[in-house]
Amino acid sequence: MYKARHAWGFLAIPLILLSLFTFIPAVAAFVLSFTNYNVFTPIEFLGLENYIKAFQDKSFQKAIVNTFYYWILVTPALVVLPIFVAILVNQKLRGIKVFRLIYYFPVLVSVVITAILWKWMFAKEGIVNYILSFFGVEPFGWLLDTATVMPALAFVTIWQGFGYYMLFYLAALQGVPKDLYEAAELDGANFWKKHLHITIPMIKPMIFFVAVISTMGAFKEFTLMLTMTDGGPLNASTTVVLLVFQEAFQNLDMGYASAISFILFAVILIITLINQRLLDKRD
Repeated sequence: MYKARHAWGFLAIPLILLSLFTFIPAVAAFVLSFTNYNVFTPIEFLGLENYIKAFQDKSFQKAIVNTFYYWILVTPALVVLPIFVAILVNQKLRGIKVFRLIYYFPVLVSVVITAILWKWMFAKEGIVNYILSFFGVEPFGWLLDTATVMPALAFVTIWQGFGYYMLFYLAALQGVPKDLYEAAELDGANFWKKHLHITIPMIKPMIFFVAVISTMGAFKEFTLMLTMTDGGPLNASTTVVLLVFQEAFQNLDMGYASAISFILFAVILIITLINQRLLDKRD
């Protein structure tokens, strides 16, 4: 009983903060999703009209497609590529900590600063076109073309998030028993076979965790879009979260923005459950 009281005492403050800044606002937003509310007028109950409007709204449909496209570009790369880098920096070599820091350094840079820097680099007179000019490629407006704007944004996301997920995999790799690799070497397994049959199965829970976290990050990303393109050109980089921001703080349609938010929440929940089911089946 004494330990239980102390435990609840330590948990009380975080619970109060979560309630004030997460749970209560979430419930309030859910209630608002059934209303017409623009801050300056009384709340008007609409029922499911906001949700029906969302599925009929071409802007929302475009934003959903853009969000899924961005997710497909970003998440597989952030799940797979950091595994190989984590394996490389998990070696016992002199100065290996410096390489880990180099890979992790982009994570320390503010997203806004990253967006501004890469916006300059992707400009027609930017360093990306300057480097490509050595290979005979004409200057190109990466952020001004509907076909290339989203891959360019995805590249920036991968560049900045690469080191973050590498650390998760590095922590998982350091928990894999070395005896397994030694036994595999005695059986004649090469580098690829060792990591395919030992590393990947042993860190599968971490792979699932990274897949879920990177998926959530991809679906709620909007800082890059807001800073680098403001949803353009022709709404080609308008994601669902950016649309929520525009509806809530530019159009002041809080009810409609809340409805879009909960549709996005349902999509992320479904994808997470599918990932969990696939992981359970593989196990």
